[in-house]
Amino acid sequence: MADFSKVSPFQVDPSAIEEAMLLTPEDFAPASEGEKESMVEKRKSVSYWRDAARRFKANTVSMVALFIFLACLFFAFIGPKLIPYSYGDQYRSSQKLGPGEYSEGETLVKNASANFDVFYATALQPGSLTALSKGDHYFTYKGRTYAFTCEKNYEDVIVAIPKGESEPVLIRQADIDPATGAVAKSEPIAVTDTPAEGATELKMVSRVFPHVFGTDSVGRDLMARTMYGARVSILIGIMAALIVLIIGSIYGAISGLAGGAVDFVMMRIVELIYSIPEVLIVLLLQVVLREPLQLWIDHSDSALAHAAGALGSGIICIFITFALLYWVTMARIVRGQVLQLRKQEYVTAAIALGAGNKRIIKRHLLPNCVGALVITTCLQIPSAIFLESFLSFLGLGVSAPMASLGSLCSDALPTITLYPYRLICPAIILTVIVLTLNLVGDGLRDALDPRLKK
Repeated sequence: MADFSKVSPFQVDPSAIEEAMLLTPEDFAPASEGEKESMVEKRKSVSYWRDAARRFKANTVSMVALFIFLACLFFAFIGPKLIPYSYGDQYRSSQKLGPGEYSEGETLVKNASANFDVFYATALQPGSLTALSKGDHYFTYKGRTYAFTCEKNYEDVIVAIPKGESEPVLIRQADIDPATGAVAKSEPIAVTDTPAEGATELKMVSRVFPHVFGTDSVGRDLMARTMYGARVSILIGIMAALIVLIIGSIYGAISGLAGGAVDFVMMRIVELIYSIPEVLIVLLLQVVLREPLQLWIDHSDSALAHAAGALGSGIICIFITFALLYWVTMARIVRGQVLQLRKQEYVTAAIALGAGNKRIIKRHLLPNCVGALVITTCLQIPSAIFLESFLSFLGLGVSAPMASLGSLCSDALPTITLYPYRLICPAIILTVIVLTLNLVGDGLRDALDPRLKK
């Protein structure tokens, strides 16, 4: 192309300018390395979600809260697999123990455990009467199976493989020195390599695991119950938030897109639900629905009834409560977003092409509301956890022996002056979970808001 930069516009022939404007193959030649380097990229182009992730990572408070919440998830979901106790097991000889304490039988086995590679002790087993029952038993150690038969019931005994030996022995607790743990005598056990049909497997351990949070009045390990309680509370919070997300987003999207009389009627319904005293209705629903739900669970053979029975009528009542009352805030937020988006050009183009309302909501409106949906859902989870804990604290939540953080706090309240740790442990876990989720939700709100983009 001709260069007219140094020529006066009055000296240029218009036909020459027109000819110069024509593109030639040389104009499409690739840029040289020097030309590429001369281009200054002020800011690298990134997607909306990558930019939101960058801004969220820059929020130190939210990142710390996220790591703490992940630690709570590890505590609730992985922790029960790392300890030998379950939330419902009752250790009658280990009642009312303080944090880190052992019962007399556990102390005796703990002192003697230094002499064994692995062992099975009746003093460490749950139940009111622990014994090595009459019949066939077996256990596996270092790839070898040890099977043996008991001719009678043995109470307060230990089946162990002493250090440096390969054959198991039977030791009575009365033959162990309480002070030093020295074993006075032991009985050899005749073993075979093939267990008899129906033989009971013994779970061998290498040490006595402490009751880190102590035990309650019936001998249940409080740390195990707190782990399971945190798991139940988190799962209920997530499921309730998903219920709110589904109902609220669909309802709000339909109301905002329809407009007119439909929007007017739907929003008046939302305002009517807002006017209802939530706590009163929640308690009323729990009382009214609990018994009919339990009757349906007990007498129905459907798969849905069996699934509901595994959760418990109290948890189902909590889900119904959220489905009836707590979706209205989500519906209002989505409606406001849809009212802004429905006048956009791409929605108008979709309508012109004949797209139905269902497709417009599914493909154009809700995907563009995803930022608000994520934020509201994340902030709804701690609210759901708190409501479940509140109901369980009042005895209207999960059913025994299942535990939640609220029910653990309720069980600890009568003995708070004697055993304050029973209330402190689950209360701290509940506080940390709710606080970290709120902080993470605040960080997501700042990161996903395009008006705060830096």
